[in-house]
Amino acid sequence: MKKFLVAIMVAFLSLSAMSSVSAHPRHHDSGGGDHDYKFTVKKELTISKRALKKYRDIDVALDEGFTGLVPGACVPNMGIHLIKPSRADDAKLHIKRPEILVYEPLKDGSYKLVAAEWYVPAEETDKTPVLFREKFQGPMDNHDGSKGQHYDLHAWLFKKNPDGMFTPENKRVSCEFAK
Repeated sequence: MKKFLVAIMVAFLSLSAMSSVSAHPRHHDSGGGDHDYKFTVKKELTISKRALKKYRDIDVALDEGFTGLVPGACVPNMGIHLIKPSRADDAKLHIKRPEILVYEPLKDGSYKLVAAEWYVPAEETDKTPVLFREKFQGPMDNHDGSKGQHYDLHAWLFKKNPDGMFTPENKRVSCEFAK
């Protein structure tokens, strides 16, 4: 009987631990759960990458309302940024719906999707946003010359960044073939 009760207690504690982890997926337990932390971030990045694959075709992004953040501008070590204005005016974040897509111009005149960028206007939040367990950069002045500030987070989902997945600049991205 004691073994049965112990087994039930172990099962209950295991379920309680699992439900507390899934109920708070954005908080990192620094008490040795590094494996779970890395697994969760990797899983979130995989989900995001799968959801964004359709945007490898820049025409799909344009058809869905993404427009040039700074028309025709290619930012060295970043690329061409396309923003979806309907997503960029609030603090709502979702791993499958970035506010900005980043493309690298290629020699043949096409564009390669290299990164996604999540964007939050500074006036929409009281604290630094977090996604993929990474703090956003900012607040910083808006890059398009408009008034205001924002926070942003780049994720190099489609082109490896030797300096890290979330480093804003990627020295492997070129503007050599920008029109």
